[in-house]
Amino acid sequence: MSTETIRFVRRIVSISLCAALLTSFSLILAPGVGAASDTNKTETATKDSVNIISAEDKLLAQRANIIDAARKEAAEVVSEQLAIQEAAAKEAATAATEGTRVATAVAFGNPGSVSTGSSSSSSASTSTDNSSSSNSESASSSSGESESYDYSYPAYSGSSEFLMSIDNPDYSYTGCVVYLSDDDRDITERILMGEAGSQGFEGMALVAQCIRDTYVNGSYSSIRQLLIDNGYYGSTSITPSQTAKDVVNYIFDQGGSAVQHSIRVFYASNLCSSPWHESQVYVCSYGYVRYFDFA
Repeated sequence: MSTETIRFVRRIVSISLCAALLTSFSLILAPGVGAASDTNKTETATKDSVNIISAEDKLLAQRANIIDAARKEAAEVVSEQLAIQEAAAKEAATAATEGTRVATAVAFGNPGSVSTGSSSSSSASTSTDNSSSSNSESASSSSGESESYDYSYPAYSGSSEFLMSIDNPDYSYTGCVVYLSDDDRDITERILMGEAGSQGFEGMALVAQCIRDTYVNGSYSSIRQLLIDNGYYGSTSITPSQTAKDVVNYIFDQGGSAVQHSIRVFYASNLCSSPWHESQVYVCSYGYVRYFDFA
C-alpha cells in the first residue's frame, strides 16, 4: 500500500469520525431546542388568550355603557311624561277652578245653585246672539281694542242712546254718573279685564254697567266694598288696557249704558249652568255670557 493510499484512508476515517461526532452532538442538543420552541409557542398562546380576554372585556364594558345609557334615556322619557301629565292635571284643575269662579264670583250677589259644566276655556265671542245686536258703528278691531268712545259711542248722563238694542228694554231706565276714586277706578278697570278682556268695548260695557247698577242700587261706600260684600274673588291682576279705561269713562263718568235695562248679575254659560241665574229676568247675551236683572 502506497503512502498516498494510506493518507486517503486516514482522511476518510477522519471525515467519518467528524460526521459521527456532529450527529451525536445534534441529538444531544435537539431536546433543548424543542423545549425552547414549545415555550415560545406557550407564551404566544398565552398572549393571544390575554388579548382575547381583553377584547371581550372591552365588548362587555361597551355593552354595559350602552345599557346604562338606554336606562337613563328611558328614565328621562318617563320623567318627561310624568311632568307632562302633572302639568295637564294642574291645567285641568285650574280650568275647573276658573269655571267655578266665573259661575259664582261675577254674580255680585248670592248665585244660589250653580253647577259647573265643561271647564273649556274657549274665548267668548264678541258677537251677540239673536236676542241682542249692536246699534252702533263697528268699533272693535281684530286685536280687541276699540275706537275711541268719543266717536263711536256719543252717550252722556241720562242719554237715550245705548250701545245695544234688546228685545225687552225698560224704557224707564237711564244711565247715571258715578264718581270713582282712583282706587275704585283702577279696580273696576281690572275687573273688566279679568271678566271681559277679550270681548272689546261692548262686552266690557255690559260688565261695567252691571257693576254700576249694583252699586247705585245698594248701600256701598265704594266699588271695593261692593266686591267684598258680595264675595267677589275674580282676577284683578291684569293691567287695564285703553279700552277698559274708555269703558269706565263711558259708563261711570258719562253715565252711558250698554243696554236700556238694569243689569245685576251675569254668568258664563259655556263654563257652567246656573238655574238661579236663569230664574232671574233675562236681559241679553254677549257671546257665551248671559246677563240678568233681579226678578
